[in-house]
Amino acid sequence: MTSTNKYTKEMIHLGEKLFFEKNLSLNRDISCASCHDTKHGGADGRSTAIGHKGQKNPSHLNTPTVLNTVFSKHYFWDGRSRTLQDQAKGPLQAPFEMASTPKLIEKRLRRDERYPKLFNKAFGDSQITFERTAEAISAYENTLVTRGRYDRFLEGDLQALNREEKEGLKLFIDKGCIGCHNGIGLGGQEMRKFPLLHHPIWSMTDQKTINKIRISYLDFLSKSDRQQNFSNDIDRYGYLRKNLGEHELKLLKEGYFQSYTPQQAYSIMTQKGCYTCHTEPNFGVDKTILKEKAFAFKNTGGFLGKDKPGRYFRAPLLRNVVQTAPYFHNGKIKTLEEAVKIMITYQSRSQVNDKQIVQLTQFLKAVDAPE
Repeated sequence: MTSTNKYTKEMIHLGEKLFFEKNLSLNRDISCASCHDTKHGGADGRSTAIGHKGQKNPSHLNTPTVLNTVFSKHYFWDGRSRTLQDQAKGPLQAPFEMASTPKLIEKRLRRDERYPKLFNKAFGDSQITFERTAEAISAYENTLVTRGRYDRFLEGDLQALNREEKEGLKLFIDKGCIGCHNGIGLGGQEMRKFPLLHHPIWSMTDQKTINKIRISYLDFLSKSDRQQNFSNDIDRYGYLRKNLGEHELKLLKEGYFQSYTPQQAYSIMTQKGCYTCHTEPNFGVDKTILKEKAFAFKNTGGFLGKDKPGRYFRAPLLRNVVQTAPYFHNGKIKTLEEAVKIMITYQSRSQVNDKQIVQLTQFLKAVDAPE
């Protein structure tokens, strides 16, 4: 099997033919390029992919871009494939996509007088197999790499980005976007939980502060009674407020139910509307409710990412992202500006003003600008 860094021109040429070959689909009406339009940012502009006999993806999943996907370490929204070659096999066989089979694909390609010759040039003999078909397609997809002004900036041309775009890049780093959207493709490297900030109690601060509060509070519980002679709860509370501060104490009061009696905890959960979702024993969340309320947008399709522990998604590539609306796994967000705002709020535990939203989107446009 050919190594990804040894693809020949002949194999890439074969892969390009196969990428646009509708005979690979059961009804001979869909090719890889039908959903991965290289003139539309490598995607299809739909909220959900359309496949065999007009079927929509059963989980209402949006088509990821194929451009620059060679830079990825994970493929599909749930990251189940680790190579482009493995990924290529999925849509060919999925009943709601191209709905074909390895045997049917091999049979059709063997009957087409062009392909035995092309396979011979690419592989050294005319044997046509499903594995070779997927490998050739992935060889072509490896070439679908774009460049923009951002690349020239990285190479040392500091004038390649204007002032607003540089401010956007700085925000992209400062707000922590780079933590998930990293690497040369600005994404595709990580499987990340989304959203990180699904719960309002802990959206008031960052994870580092939360961990610090936990440690301080546990330390307080283990040592305070031995070091201090508290005559009542008011004195104990005052000591805690002095040591942790008002902000941290507020988080503790709203986030740690074990510090309350069951009746007090019930009162807080009722006031906060917690029982709307926490309907199971031990305050667990019913999966049906989670499917509806897990995201900052309607979860059409009920997809929750990678199971166990759940809600883990492949961080999408941000190259060409300005061309691949609508956004998120089910395409429910129409504009890049709205998508950026959601990500800042729910992933980076931060806030941005309208000017900063513009700067961030201007940076992403500079990353796009294919040459």
